[in-house]
Amino acid sequence: MSDTLKGIVIALIAVIALIALLIWISTLEPAVTTTERERREAHVVSEDPIEDPDYNEPVFDLGYVVEEMSEHVFYDGSLELPVVGATGWTATNATLREEARTSADRVAYLSSGEAFTILIEDGDWWYVRVPNGTDGWLESNRCLINLPDVLPSIIYSISNAYSSMFHSSGYPLPGITYEELYSAYSHNDRLDRGEFIVPGMYSLAKALYEVQQLALANGETLIIYEVFRPRDTQRAVAAALNRMMDFNDEEYNETVERAITNSRWTVGNFISQGRSNHQLGAALDSSIGLVNDRELMQSGDYSYFQVTRHTRIGEPTPMHELSPRAVLPPKNAATMNDIGESIWNMKSYFERVGFTALPSEWWHFNHTASVRSGSSAGMIGDFFTPEVFSVPPTR
Repeated sequence: MSDTLKGIVIALIAVIALIALLIWISTLEPAVTTTERERREAHVVSEDPIEDPDYNEPVFDLGYVVEEMSEHVFYDGSLELPVVGATGWTATNATLREEARTSADRVAYLSSGEAFTILIEDGDWWYVRVPNGTDGWLESNRCLINLPDVLPSIIYSISNAYSSMFHSSGYPLPGITYEELYSAYSHNDRLDRGEFIVPGMYSLAKALYEVQQLALANGETLIIYEVFRPRDTQRAVAAALNRMMDFNDEEYNETVERAITNSRWTVGNFISQGRSNHQLGAALDSSIGLVNDRELMQSGDYSYFQVTRHTRIGEPTPMHELSPRAVLPPKNAATMNDIGESIWNMKSYFERVGFTALPSEWWHFNHTASVRSGSSAGMIGDFFTPEVFSVPPTR
């Protein structure tokens, strides 16, 4: 072989070796410092650090709309799970009919607060079964539905059903605070777990679904403390606060009385003296938290996501503080130090889908359409709802 040919061969070999070396180097991971590795594992972006020490960065895609998953079927409607199999209650005295029309023959007469299982939905009518086995049709707009049955991703903590949180100027209400004011917890066969019983108007449930979707899309979740409040409970709370305001009563508390009378508010701004929108199932008391984790669950033929871990955020006051302290202050640099951004997010979510915030209680939201329909139907909330008859939904 000539010297020229040998030189060409050697050059080619050198080029091939250099290319192989470059390819091998490109497959190596760059050196990562301990600090950088910890940041990656914690899913924290160093250019945009999390300032809140209580915040835990979510480790999943927060979008609540699930991509196609062949092994799971998600309900495609205005709720997280269909109404079929859910527990409902008559909000007023109602007639159970043979057909889905007001002129149809009567099957049975139901008193307000009677429970049933929803079997079929047809327009504005539900075909239901009451516990004694009687079936018939009811108008859904005159009924309440158990919210956890159709909105299971929300965190429910119905405080008046285990330890009432009512205070005024930080003082407990005698005979009310820390007491179980009514029973509203049982095993729910539909969800296969113990859960609070949370009646709300059907129209409110659909609107609440939209609020929760807005929250979930932002890495947050609603925490519901009360929706339906029985009339007897409403009256008992109002009476307790009035006693604390009455100089001639042994329960009189000067701090409580002065905080309200020296403000532009009245007792009625903090606890209704008559019928509250809670008795209509048209109002709710809510806070909000940051989602840390969620789990894919199954109910009958449908899958859904349940929030399994969440972080509480800074709130203006404890829940159910009946005094001017509960008025949401203006959003500014000073209040941002004590109140989480999510509180203002929550208010925005509710107002965007037809709820009205109560100025004197940062946690209270009325669903305007449900208030109108409940009032026109003559609802007074003179019942308790201690049982559910929910079953898993089928397609």
